[in-house]
Amino acid sequence: MTNRVAFCTFGCRINQYDTETIRTLLEESGRFRTVSLRESADVYVVNTCSVTTQSDATARKAIRRISGERPTAKIIVTGCYAQRASAELAKLPGVVLVLGVADRIRIVSEIEKCLAIDSSSQGQKWVEDPNFPQRIIVSPPSADTFPEIPIAKMMDRSRAVVKIQDGCNGVCSFCIVPQTRGRSRSREPKKIMEQINRLVDNGYREVVLAGIHLGDYGSDLGSGAPTLAKLIGEILTIPGLVRFRLSSIGPGAISEEIIRLMASEEKFARHFHIPLQSGSDEILARMNRDYTVAQFERLIRDITDAIPDCGIGTDIICGFPGESEAHFRETVARITALPISYLHPFPYSARPGSPAEGYANQVPSEERKSRTRVLKQLSRTKNRAFRERHLGHTVTVLLEDQRKGGKETGRVCFGWTDNYLRVAVREVPADTNGLKAVRITEVSDDGLIGVLAS
Repeated sequence: MTNRVAFCTFGCRINQYDTETIRTLLEESGRFRTVSLRESADVYVVNTCSVTTQSDATARKAIRRISGERPTAKIIVTGCYAQRASAELAKLPGVVLVLGVADRIRIVSEIEKCLAIDSSSQGQKWVEDPNFPQRIIVSPPSADTFPEIPIAKMMDRSRAVVKIQDGCNGVCSFCIVPQTRGRSRSREPKKIMEQINRLVDNGYREVVLAGIHLGDYGSDLGSGAPTLAKLIGEILTIPGLVRFRLSSIGPGAISEEIIRLMASEEKFARHFHIPLQSGSDEILARMNRDYTVAQFERLIRDITDAIPDCGIGTDIICGFPGESEAHFRETVARITALPISYLHPFPYSARPGSPAEGYANQVPSEERKSRTRVLKQLSRTKNRAFRERHLGHTVTVLLEDQRKGGKETGRVCFGWTDNYLRVAVREVPADTNGLKAVRITEVSDDGLIGVLAS
């Protein structure tokens, strides 16, 4: 009998990839089959994020909800929150096992240790083993290298995330990622190419390269290791790959060669997500960021000069300790003037053990939230203006899913442009997993609406 397992994943694309690793291990053991989170499962795996206090609270809420709705289910918790505060999570209802980020590959054997098969009733079911009290397995994060789990399919049927780097050597004062993920480690380029080829062979049209700090890729592989730009160039030669995208990448990691590749290679999606964090040099210095606002602005101008209609997103921390109203107004002015297509602003959250936790001049919580609201409104304004530039134009959309719309629309197919705009298509083609030319007819509240181009 196979046991049903469902996954609940929070945070970045690295976490998404790590969940796929866990899913593959469980399914290949022959003991588990994956069901959706909406279905009843025997085991729930919650992969957590701990980038903010809100991230922690969201994970705890999800665990309590699962336990309340499925009181007999067993909950396994992993991810950065599990690495940082395992004992805290182990106390939550329903949690039978907490695994650190380096320990997720042991999930099958650890489940077998802390859960036993009860064959006394008809069929089989998981029950807790009273002889196995240890529920917390957390190793140092840098013990996690790149176990080559042969992931050839993912829960997303069109887009595949491929992890090429983990950890970070940075010293940003607000961040605890080096504590939870360890120092930077790169994956062997040969293994990356092999996995992408497998994914393309299995029908995936888009691949997203992910890393905690993509700019560090290759720095630990010794002399002769490819740069990120060289790796991208090799990936773009893979036959059958339709679209290639980068996940979040720091300003210093975007070289002239990467910009040139994006400008010249059609399959390289015109989209960057580049964290700025603040539009004030004084605050960037307090954050220990390794660039100035002027350097960031010059990079954005270089990108948009070379790549028309490139979608550019950024992260902003609102209310970092010492951020005055004048600092914040400077951030708003800088962002307003730049060709940014969307923002991800969020209120500063003190992370346990980070240098900024003890900084003076902490900004009151309500002020942090107020500044976040201002930037969210600016993001809506800038994103709508960016979308309106596409009205009446024909764009290329990678269709991903379909669902029933309203009475007037019937069935609607959804997908994304290469420059990261969500498009609803009023017609559903026979092949909904591929690139389609779509003429944009409307701008909706959060995306675009169009029809298949004839």
